[in-house]
Amino acid sequence: MSTATLDRKAVKRAIFHVQPCDGTDGNKWDLHKFRTSKHQYFRTQKEALAAAHVAVGSQPAHVVMHARDGHAYREFDLN
Repeated sequence: MSTATLDRKAVKRAIFHVQPCDGTDGNKWDLHKFRTSKHQYFRTQKEALAAAHVAVGSQPAHVVMHARDGHAYREFDLN
């Protein structure tokens, strides 16, 4: 296996989407890990972002923030 292939595999990032939702119990924000069925629900956008930071730990990740209409308005990398 070439070094380039190993480097690509090592840099695979988790992708998280933070999006508004109509949740129960006052939870208005959904943290979804892309390509999984994992969803976590939070009361505030700030709480959802903090959970994304905790979930990635020291691994590289990409976060996509969504507005109420579903459009992505901000993207950034963690770590």
